[in-house]
Amino acid sequence: MSAKQSKNRAADDKAKLDDIERGLAAAEAPPVDLLAEAEGIALNNEALNATRLRNVWLSVRNHEAAWKKARAQAELSQKAADESRAGFAKRAMALTEREELAAAMDAELAQKEAEIERARLAAREGFADEQRGVLDNLRRKHADLLEQISTLEERANTEAHKILAEARTEARQVREEAQHAFHDQVDALSRERTDLYSRESALTERETRLKADLELAEAKQAMLGQQFQSRLGMEVASVREERDSAQARYELERTRREALERERAELRTVLARYGGDPRTANARIDELVEHNQRLLDELSRRPPANEIDELRSRAARAEEAQAEAEALRRERDQLDRQLRYQLINVGELEVLRDQRDALTAQNETLRQSIKQQRAEWEELQSKVGANDPFPACSSYDRHQDLQETRYLRQPETLAALADDLRHQMAHSADFYFTESDVRLFLAGLASNRLHLLQGISGTGKTSLPREFFKALSGGDDAVEIVEVQAGWRDKDDLFGYYNAFEKRFAESEFTKALYRALLPANADRPMVIVLDEMNLAHPEQYFGTMLSVLENSIGQAGYIDLLTSPLDSLPREFDGNRLPLPPNVWFVGTANHDETTVAFADKTYDRAHVQELPPRHQPFRALSRPETDPVSFDALMELFDDAADTHEEAVGRAILLLDDSLRKLFATFGVGWGNRLVRQLDRFLPVVVAAGGTPTEALDHVVATKLVRKLEDRFGVQPDNLDSLADRIDQAWRGFDSTNPPTKTIEKIRKEARRLRVGFGS
Repeated sequence: MSAKQSKNRAADDKAKLDDIERGLAAAEAPPVDLLAEAEGIALNNEALNATRLRNVWLSVRNHEAAWKKARAQAELSQKAADESRAGFAKRAMALTEREELAAAMDAELAQKEAEIERARLAAREGFADEQRGVLDNLRRKHADLLEQISTLEERANTEAHKILAEARTEARQVREEAQHAFHDQVDALSRERTDLYSRESALTERETRLKADLELAEAKQAMLGQQFQSRLGMEVASVREERDSAQARYELERTRREALERERAELRTVLARYGGDPRTANARIDELVEHNQRLLDELSRRPPANEIDELRSRAARAEEAQAEAEALRRERDQLDRQLRYQLINVGELEVLRDQRDALTAQNETLRQSIKQQRAEWEELQSKVGANDPFPACSSYDRHQDLQETRYLRQPETLAALADDLRHQMAHSADFYFTESDVRLFLAGLASNRLHLLQGISGTGKTSLPREFFKALSGGDDAVEIVEVQAGWRDKDDLFGYYNAFEKRFAESEFTKALYRALLPANADRPMVIVLDEMNLAHPEQYFGTMLSVLENSIGQAGYIDLLTSPLDSLPREFDGNRLPLPPNVWFVGTANHDETTVAFADKTYDRAHVQELPPRHQPFRALSRPETDPVSFDALMELFDDAADTHEEAVGRAILLLDDSLRKLFATFGVGWGNRLVRQLDRFLPVVVAAGGTPTEALDHVVATKLVRKLEDRFGVQPDNLDSLADRIDQAWRGFDSTNPPTKTIEKIRKEARRLRVGFGS
């Protein structure tokens, strides 16, 4: 039964009950004489006498009180329903109760009507005309009651229509609100469907690209197999050829030795003929050969500084002798004039003539000595100029192993690569680094070419890059450690310098390592140059050129200018007078902070990936990994690019947090950032996530090392302001990641606040 039907029926029942109550109240009791007369009438079981009829009326009056009570309750329920919308439910419950009570009363009334009908039949048979009159009166009253019931029904219908209209109005409002909500949901679903279509197309495109890459990889694998077979055949042929060549050289050497033996026998015969000692001759020959070899070695090298100084002094002495000869010549001329104009005896004239001849001979001797020394000088200059300007780099060009391309592998995922490198470092060298340290270092390779590793002495600042690249590139030759000296002031201390007198470049280990990375054997290997104790000198002075080259080489090739004028016989990989910057080389600087070091400038920090290693490392069970081939640099870059494409949405949310929330917070302290930080984050965060980390781990590291670092020792910063900054950053971070707070950033800020409260000297 619906609510509307329940309301209508309850209203009908109420109207009927009211009419019955009024009819019963207005009805007159039967006459006393009629009741007395009726007492003597005998009725059968089916007949109804006046006494029972009276009892029926009394019973009806007893029910009248119950009806009045029910009507009062209904009125209270109706009043409560009009006052509050919540009373509507209460009224419905009351109406339901009234409906149940009305149903019970209907049943009872039906029973009473049946009894009245039986009484009427009995009256027809045994009552007098007065009883009929009473019954007629009851019929009229019953008709009046029916009319009143009809009137009440009309009123109830009117009230029901009013309630129904209100319900319809409320339902219309609810329906309109539901329609608006439905349209909003439809729009949201439409946008979501569009987004899903775009993602589906992107996934389809990526799947196509992956299939193409897979086919290319399979083709490359087949080609590599063929190349391996062909290379194996070539190596076998080369070994056989070397064996044949060695056999031929052996035969030639045996023939030459036999000839030497014959020549030695002949020499012994000659020596015996002339009375010489063969052993003495052999010893003399050996001495001559050794002396000749020393002379050849001395000629192959540049002359020592003392010999050059001696040549210079000899040239100076020759010039002095020439000047002295010129003075003697003038003196001779003067003596000749004196001989012409003065009368001298023959003895004096002969003496003067002898002096003149002696001076002339001495002058000629000095002239010949000067000429000979000039020839020797020119010969030395020609020998020095004929050597390579870059002897070490040119020797690498002639090194056969450095000219052959190596087989390099492609790792499957960055997470597997990071885990494999971590266990390799622990198993092979007992260096235990945390998963986070390895992830952050690997992600730093994707975002920066320059790394700064900080921490107290003994935390593994040098060991981390050395062992990491040894495991990554398969050998010690992928790592070059350069010890920075406190006296370094300019780029010549780092790269080396050109000696114009010797026409040769004094190559440093740094320059030679860069050149080795360009050769075919290393061109696709990740390599590293570690600048140990980088801040013993000012990096912005001796490393300033590299900072500019690294900044300008983003997205294009970089070059290092080592020469100011063109030279001949330069190494093969040089581009004119410039050394190309290898794209597969990273630069890691280790730094201690004590009284012997200098502080890094902001330009160095902003251009570098900064990482601070913990004081202690917890050992873990290192798994033994099988020996694998070195990782390809191109494959590593491809994994970095795939990570950037996959986690682009996380980068967008991180940049949104930086721009919308953190920029305002740090601006109050005068700290800001530009596009360089966004560019680094665009490469750093995806690699951290792809290697098994979270976006908060990556962004927390960047904020702590790039932004919070600038608050240290900053003028005007108060501890309370720092605590407030930490709380506001924690609050703003919840919109980015509600489960992982920025622990590193918060701890660094609160540590600086505690230090300011205690004092700068703490």
